[in-house]
Amino acid sequence: MPYKVIRAFRDKEDDGRTYSRNDIFPAHGEVSIERFNELSGPENDAGYPLIKEIGAVQKPSEDPKDEGGQGVEFPKHTGGGWYELSNGERVQGKEDALAAEAELKN
Repeated sequence: MPYKVIRAFRDKEDDGRTYSRNDIFPAHGEVSIERFNELSGPENDAGYPLIKEIGAVQKPSEDPKDEGGQGVEFPKHTGGGWYELSNGERVQGKEDALAAEAELKN
């Protein structure tokens, strides 16, 4: 089941992957009930809930308009002048995001 990130955090159990507010958690695979309970309550390193349960939500790669994950263009504007790169990193400013994405492709 997918969960929605309600506060940004770095997942110590996923090689420090950064999750931003409104991201879907986990990015890959499933999460144990113990891990869900830890991240959805105050019993974690942050001391407050980081994720919440949501109903069935399509991940971006499951979008019917996006066949098989193809066609998603990066950097992807996420609002407020922020852009997400193909590696999941967030960068502020369109020109900086375009330059950073070009570096990733090289």
